[in-house]
Amino acid sequence: MTRAHSISTAAVVCLATLAALAVAAFGYVEFSGWNADSAGAAARYTARFSFLWFLAAWSAGALATLRPGGWRAVMLRRRRAIGLGFAAAHFVHLAALLIAVLLFGSQASAKTVYGGGAGYVFVALMALTSNNWSMRALGSRNWKLLHTLGALTIAVIFAVSYLGRVEDKPWLAIPALTLLGGVVLLKLAASLKTARTARSRVKAAS
Repeated sequence: MTRAHSISTAAVVCLATLAALAVAAFGYVEFSGWNADSAGAAARYTARFSFLWFLAAWSAGALATLRPGGWRAVMLRRRRAIGLGFAAAHFVHLAALLIAVLLFGSQASAKTVYGGGAGYVFVALMALTSNNWSMRALGSRNWKLLHTLGALTIAVIFAVSYLGRVEDKPWLAIPALTLLGGVVLLKLAASLKTARTARSRVKAAS
């Protein structure tokens, strides 16, 4: 745990960025270089890669609440770094997507443009405010509201995206939706545990 905690946030962000770039490069290699198919593959693969980072960041608090200690405590302590890693990977995905759309003429639906655009606004805001100064400036309540609403928005965008692929790519969509649904259940269970603990403390104090 000490070793994991000693890795700087900047190093985690660099790792996520380099890994996302490697994933994008694989898409180009798989489809033989600089062409529309490879650009589309790079965009798809980087989206799937950043999705895993999002799940890790979004589930960290719930996992640590339900079963404190161990690797779950490490994830909770490094949640900011993991979240910034997600932001870095997701902006690599944005670059890959823009190459596919602007340079190779791939079609982007209105859902992708507006929904994805809203998601990136939240990703940027959450990344820019993932520091102690922003927490103090915004206040704990406003900061938490921003990050809770942002994470929910991103989760909904991923859910809608994978729901749209259930028919043509069930091998991808069903596992992704199962993972996302599992994190939602974890967060609900953690909220219930926190509420029960709070009620028990009130009863004990009365």
